[in-house]
Amino acid sequence: MEENKLLLGKKVARQIYAKQLEEVSSLKLKNIVPKLAVLLVGDNSASEIYVKSKTKIFKKYNCLSKTYKLQKDSTTSEIVELINKLNSQKDVHGILVQLPLPKDIDESFVLNSIDPRKDVDGFHPFNLGLLMSGSPSFIPCTPLGIIKMLEFYKIRTHGKNVVIVGRSN
Repeated sequence: MEENKLLLGKKVARQIYAKQLEEVSSLKLKNIVPKLAVLLVGDNSASEIYVKSKTKIFKKYNCLSKTYKLQKDSTTSEIVELINKLNSQKDVHGILVQLPLPKDIDESFVLNSIDPRKDVDGFHPFNLGLLMSGSPSFIPCTPLGIIKMLEFYKIRTHGKNVVIVGRSN
């Protein structure tokens, strides 16, 4: 019988951040400063906290992050127009649309408008296809975080039963 084990995410995060810092330093030697564009639509307080957390991490590692706060009555076409502008900006390396979007927005159309090379959440069908084929370009952060925790604590999953509860992609 296996013993219970408390998994501390902060220990794992420190290790991941240390590796990321090395990668960021390597990019900066090539005069590349990673920049993330975040689209936040509406007034979801949980989303606002999540975006602030991401921005704080980017600043801590001397990377660039810009949040585009859009009104909850923004249209799908207005959001896609902004995404198209960000897709064409060479200094923007990643685009993240903070979910959930207001109910009147066509979420699928919005996510599919992100250039797959800038889709840091990995939700574009091209990136999902790469993920499903075993050659991921971007892996959605929550599942990747879980994988990293399992690896850090050397928890084997082969042959185990797993239940996943959730409603997002």
